[in-house]
Amino acid sequence: MNAFAGQHMLSLNQFGREDLELLFDAADEAGRELAKGEVRRDLEGKILMSAFFDKSTRTRLAHENAMLRLGGSVSGFADAAVTRASGATQESSTDIFRMLALYGDVIVTRHPVTGEPARAAEAVDGALIINAGDGTGEHPTQGLVDLYTIRQRLGRLDGLVIALVNDLRMRCTRSLLRGLRMYDCAVRCVAAHGMDIDPLLRAEVEGAGRPITFHDDLISVLPEVDVVYSSPTVTAELPEDTPPPSPAGELPLSRDLLQAVGKETLAVLHPLPRKQELPVDVDDTPYNAYFQQAANGITVRMALLRLMLGR
Repeated sequence: MNAFAGQHMLSLNQFGREDLELLFDAADEAGRELAKGEVRRDLEGKILMSAFFDKSTRTRLAHENAMLRLGGSVSGFADAAVTRASGATQESSTDIFRMLALYGDVIVTRHPVTGEPARAAEAVDGALIINAGDGTGEHPTQGLVDLYTIRQRLGRLDGLVIALVNDLRMRCTRSLLRGLRMYDCAVRCVAAHGMDIDPLLRAEVEGAGRPITFHDDLISVLPEVDVVYSSPTVTAELPEDTPPPSPAGELPLSRDLLQAVGKETLAVLHPLPRKQELPVDVDDTPYNAYFQQAANGITVRMALLRLMLGR
């Protein structure tokens, strides 16, 4: 059964393990089509509206790329400042989304206010909403990409040990944890100082029987870890030369550390953009899974759009 058909994508809490497996199989199929250059244009005649009230690179472009590859069209805005969404004549978000629903079949939106995509979903009629990141809430399509990349890289999700490092308050981490609770995974948290996991989210995940442990430094857990998931700190605009907070224990992720302590099959993921929390010297190592992760942003969203629009 396709639980995505005709449904908004607002949170990973909407779906179960069987639903995710259906989407991952569809992403595998999309990847095979791309590799052969034989993508079925299932969404010809459909229109995706981008409504980005906050900055984006990979998320917006991956959704738009996915729709275009499926034969659909793309419209909308990447900067609210060029629309009536801001300025002296600013109109309400509700009216903006109602207008967008008149112009397209699916609306992909990023918004700085937590919960705004869900409120938009209640207001619109005739179009589906995809939450592309809402404040400190969730980033469900990024969570799908992250889970899919782990599965693709290591062949499974069950039985893995996954370390979450750096800023564990981030919405991408929240969505990933909500996805991981559907699988038999162990989670190790190494947070930057003052940036630990939300206690309510921890209770939610542990309530599903998924163990979470907390550690002072990465080196204490790295030998057993299959995946290191590092997240950026982007809750405030910082100057380019401002270093991010260090992980607990003052031990940053590095090429030398990975080579000295990590498993040969260890995969490093990061949703990007990055600063010093993920050095560029990891790029040309076998641990690098984050560029594969970025590429999977297209195939996973191709699968999602197909399933949501019922094709």
